[in-house]
Amino acid sequence: MGVTRTHIQRVQALGYSAWIDEQFTTAGNGSRWDWLVSKGMNAATYRNSQAGFDSCAWRKLISSPDTLRQRITLALSEIIVVAIQGLVNGGGWKAFAAANHLDLLEANCFGNYRELLQKVSLTTTMSLYLTYRGNTKYNPQTGALPDENYAREIMQLFSIGLLKLNQDGTPIVVNGANVETYGLDDITGLARVFTGWDFDLTTSNTSTPDYHRRQLKQVPIKHESGSASFLGQTIPAGVSGEVALSMSIDI
Repeated sequence: MGVTRTHIQRVQALGYSAWIDEQFTTAGNGSRWDWLVSKGMNAATYRNSQAGFDSCAWRKLISSPDTLRQRITLALSEIIVVAIQGLVNGGGWKAFAAANHLDLLEANCFGNYRELLQKVSLTTTMSLYLTYRGNTKYNPQTGALPDENYAREIMQLFSIGLLKLNQDGTPIVVNGANVETYGLDDITGLARVFTGWDFDLTTSNTSTPDYHRRQLKQVPIKHESGSASFLGQTIPAGVSGEVALSMSIDI
């Protein structure tokens, strides 16, 4: 996928290490988002359509010259997962939301995973797929708790996983049993962090896809301002939603 005879000859000429170094600085062929715009997919008639996403995704995998970057982006997309069909209740523009997710992974795929995880956590795409967009703090009148979907998945799928592991990847066993990395109390505690986040519509509305390219913003009245405890650590009460999210990624 994405490999030509010219690529193969280049690897043979340079050797693996030098070819990888060259790939780190090889330019791509533009963003998926910009390709959708170039094809007129930002017209109002496409607002509720997924049209164009498959094409912009496959185009990059097949024809972009930075084939190493595309492979790492693909690998990250299978760890930090979203599905275009799951981007509901977001004002439309699913193709652009999905394209922005892949563009973000690509832009950060040779960087630091902690930084990437924070940036992904602030995208409209992830907030829609794992349902924390508009998530609000505990309501003592109704008993409603914050949505726990992302708090669970950011631990289970995107970072520490279900079981504690040795350095060689084998499960840690205590008294003949595997040791879980987190429990329900950890999910409930971390869910408090992912409250108060919503679209940034300060410079446009959902009649164009542009808001999908901006980070989520905090709505302080919806954010849980109390402390949040999980994984044996505590984010203190009174910190902003932005600080709480950054501290949670550090943890």
